[in-house]
Amino acid sequence: MNDPLPSNNSAGTRPAATVRAGWSAAFADARGRPWQAAADPRLKLAALVWLSVLSVLVDSLPALVGLLAVGAVAAGGLRMRPRGWLAVLGVLAAVAWGTVLSQSIFYAEAPRTLLVALVPEWQVGDWTFPGVRLYREGAVHGLAQSLRTLSVMLLGLAVCLSTSPERLLAALVRCRVPVAVAFIAVTALRFLPTLLGEWAMVRAARRLRGYRFPWKRPLQWFFAVPRAFVAAAGGLFPVLSGALRRAETLAASVSSRGFDPAARRTHYPPLRMRPAERLLLAGLCITAAAVVTAKSLFWLYLADAYYHPALRPLYQAVRDWL
Repeated sequence: MNDPLPSNNSAGTRPAATVRAGWSAAFADARGRPWQAAADPRLKLAALVWLSVLSVLVDSLPALVGLLAVGAVAAGGLRMRPRGWLAVLGVLAAVAWGTVLSQSIFYAEAPRTLLVALVPEWQVGDWTFPGVRLYREGAVHGLAQSLRTLSVMLLGLAVCLSTSPERLLAALVRCRVPVAVAFIAVTALRFLPTLLGEWAMVRAARRLRGYRFPWKRPLQWFFAVPRAFVAAAGGLFPVLSGALRRAETLAASVSSRGFDPAARRTHYPPLRMRPAERLLLAGLCITAAAVVTAKSLFWLYLADAYYHPALRPLYQAVRDWL
């Protein structure tokens, strides 16, 4: 089957020299190790679904740390430049810090233990400003929420960087995903490095024209931040226009090659799952079904809808570990 998807450095786009100028260069040659690349892509997608389901159902911090360890092990198998790892760690730290800080400020459940008052309470006439406070329970809740997100992000990064778009498209089609939907998803993933490269080119052009954010002059930040947002919004227009032109070229290429979503698809090499991978897939399905069943019985117990004395050990295990 002819592949209608364009390459990352297809004609009409800036080559890798543009990508190397920015942070996107850190992911230009990222790839998975041999054991990751050889794994069946359907198993990778199943593991991603498994981790997503468990990250939603699990509430205890030890279990969430375990799920984060699973995502970290999968992402740790990638071969990537140090700058790429620095970018990944920066994004993960920003997500965790933002979630913990926001939840610790806006946590409204009781009880609440005050950690620190950032802004004290004050009153003007009949109006009272409650202040800005950080609560310990909110920080713990935000940490749990961030662990859910980080584990899925790490495993998703490992799946995307260790699987070629052709294999990913074949896996989605074999999983009964509509061909049009699978094609759009894989095309979006393949175009992402190109968009990052064009955004880096726009930033380089702005720097050549003399734009600098006054990092060393905090007093000018108040006026520079709105200008930075306006400049960033203006920089999106050339990126969007390039994306539209590329989409038109891709549509013409797909049409000229006779792409038909309803036609029977063939892929080479064919997907074959090894016995060890089948065993691992069965383990993922069994553990997911067990967690879903245990949590459902525990929720029925909390809602006074169903209770059985023989399930007391299960209720206690779910309360302690899930």
